[in-house]
Amino acid sequence: MLPVSDKLKDITASNFVDRVYSEVKHYDKEPRYFIRPTQSNCLFEILVNDILVHKEYTMEVLGSPKSINHAILQSGPQTITVKMYPLGNAMKRTYGTEETINTLLEKTEMNISVVKYEAFNISQDLEDELVIKEHKAPTKKGNNKFLGAGLPYYEYSFTFNADVPYNLQGWQDGQDLTKLDKDLLEAQVLSYYKKLKNVYLNKDEDALAKSYYGDIQIIAQSKYSSKQEIQEMWEESLNELNYKNKNFDPFENYVINFYGNGKIVALRHPSIEPVDRRIRGKSAFCFKYHTATRIRAFFPSIDLYLPKGESLENLRRIE
Repeated sequence: MLPVSDKLKDITASNFVDRVYSEVKHYDKEPRYFIRPTQSNCLFEILVNDILVHKEYTMEVLGSPKSINHAILQSGPQTITVKMYPLGNAMKRTYGTEETINTLLEKTEMNISVVKYEAFNISQDLEDELVIKEHKAPTKKGNNKFLGAGLPYYEYSFTFNADVPYNLQGWQDGQDLTKLDKDLLEAQVLSYYKKLKNVYLNKDEDALAKSYYGDIQIIAQSKYSSKQEIQEMWEESLNELNYKNKNFDPFENYVINFYGNGKIVALRHPSIEPVDRRIRGKSAFCFKYHTATRIRAFFPSIDLYLPKGESLENLRRIE
């Protein structure tokens, strides 16, 4: 069985939605925060408070702003980290050119706007948008050329202030996993992944409910979700559980990734070259399944933490 805390012992598929909704508080003002990144000549990942919120390994530009409330647990300073990668062969995939670019260019740019909406009901025209922070990737003094030019990887951070009415514990009470024995930690992560694999193979709805509860509760509160929205999230998870003819990939060729300032661990395929571009940055937890017309792949992010005072075998998802 997957390890869970005592408070989740009685969570089932049938009471999941009611239990999540019972913990969602609503407020007169329900602010939502988003990022709008615009890049040139780079691929990238963006983390908020060391939680991965967006990644782009092609030359596409994000059309709509990306919600980041789920990475904001409480009011105060929030940290955005940008990880930038060279184009590689993205030019070939986009324009048909044979050129491969292995280092970041002098003309590389990254602009990020942090925007806020004071209420949950956002108009499609984004009329109520308030830009609270604009930030550009650092450049060299005197010539405005990208500071990371010539490097195979570049990372920088900046902060903004958020004001939210909720206060979530999330992963904050977790142990610093970077200080634990790496081999033992990896073994326990693999053990969890293998147990979760059986949950999907056996279509165990109650076990899935216990596993997903904390993640969805954070999403539901940070987005001030209605009961219907929670129901839709849960039905989507159940639908994934019931994909037909699931065939799991072996757990291999991954790297250990730490998030949440060392309090969250996940196994993912590499982001830094050399990479397999079909699975770059994706979860090591993957299975293929059949639809009516094709075979597809499912890569759910399985992020784990270890509450303070717990032994390593109790590594689990956020509760």
